[in-house]
Amino acid sequence: MNGGKKMKIPIIESLDIIDNYNIEEDLSIMMEVFNLSREQLFLEAGIDNITTKENLDKLYNYCYQHNLYLNEIKWQEYKELFNNSTKVVLCHGSRSGIKGNIRVDVSGESNDFGNGFYLGETIRQAGMFVSEDPDSLIYIILFNPKGLKYIRFKVDTNWMLAVAYYRNTLKGYANHPKVQKIINRIEKADYVIAPIADNRMFELIDAFVLGELTDKQTLYALSATHLGMQYVLKTPKTVDHLQILNTCYLCPIERSAYNQLNDVESNTSLNKALIAKYKYKNSGLYIDQLLKSNLV
Repeated sequence: MNGGKKMKIPIIESLDIIDNYNIEEDLSIMMEVFNLSREQLFLEAGIDNITTKENLDKLYNYCYQHNLYLNEIKWQEYKELFNNSTKVVLCHGSRSGIKGNIRVDVSGESNDFGNGFYLGETIRQAGMFVSEDPDSLIYIILFNPKGLKYIRFKVDTNWMLAVAYYRNTLKGYANHPKVQKIINRIEKADYVIAPIADNRMFELIDAFVLGELTDKQTLYALSATHLGMQYVLKTPKTVDHLQILNTCYLCPIERSAYNQLNDVESNTSLNKALIAKYKYKNSGLYIDQLLKSNLV
C-alpha cells in the first residue's frame, strides 16, 4: 500500500481520470496472484499496453472475472492498517474523478445534507452510487475528526425531516420551529454522520412528507435498506483532516456487479414499502400530526 503518498505513474500519465493512482502496485499484485509475467498477463487479458482506458477495462475485467477483487482487498487492508479509536477509513465515489483539491461546496444543494463532501463507511456504498458512470472512481480516504464538531442521526423522524429539508421537498413545513431546530444543529456542526438516503429511500421519505405514509410505515419500509452510514463534511476546515490513501479503478464488470446490488436493494425496498402500508395501516403519525406533537 502507498500509505497516502502520491506515486509516479509512468505508463498511463496521459489518462486524466487516473489521479493519485498506482497502476504498478496493482500490476505487481496481479502478476503475483496469477503467477504470470507482465507480458503473459497482458496476453491473457487481450491487450498489448495499458495506455488507454479501453485496455485498462480489459485488464481489470480479467482480474475480476478470475476472482481477484483488488478494490475490496485494498479497502480491507487499509481498514486493518488505519482504523482505530481516533481515525476512520472511508470511501468516496466520484463519477469522473476528483479534480484539484477536495472541497465542501461543489456537491450540489439538493443532496441529503446540502453542500458537503460525502463519504461512506464501505467500498460497497461508494460503488453502488457511481456504478452507472463509465468514468467513475472510488477513493479510499482516511478521516481524522479530532477537534471537529459533529451531529449524528439514526433512522428516525428527525433524520427524515432533515433529508426532506435539504432535498427541498419539505415545502410548507420547512420553517416549522421543530424543523429549524434540527437544521440549526446541523449548520453548527463541522460534519454529519447519518444513514445514507439513496433515491429509493428518498421516495419513501417523500411519500411521508406528502402525507401518504405515517412515520411508522415509513420507518419500517426504510429498515429494508442496508446502505449504512455516511459522513458529510460541511465546513472547509474538515478537508485538512482528510488523506487520500488510494484510488480504485472500476472496470465494467465490477460496475455491473454493483448495479445488480442496486437492483436487489430496489426490489427489497419496494416490497418492504408495500408490506409496511398493510402491516402498519392506521398506525403511527402523519407529518401534520407529527409536527403538532412533541415527538420531534
